[in-house]
Amino acid sequence: MARVPYVEPEGAPEDVARVFAGVRQRAGRVLNFFKALAHFPAAAAAAETLLGALRTATLDAKLRELAYLKTSQVNGCAY
Repeated sequence: MARVPYVEPEGAPEDVARVFAGVRQRAGRVLNFFKALAHFPAAAAAAETLLGALRTATLDAKLRELAYLKTSQVNGCAY
């Protein structure tokens, strides 16, 4: 369960709605990470830009996902 309430796409402020639209276009849906981050619209916009930049990498999708997982493992992420 999230410790911060999610900002749902319906009724989101205009600046957040633009971020959600970009996330939906890239990921196919609005990820909960962005719903929580939407309380700080500038951070949500920066994270959406980062997501877009990472998606332009020339790595195969499976290798890119492996890089994400290995980085999380090296950094001791518990998820």
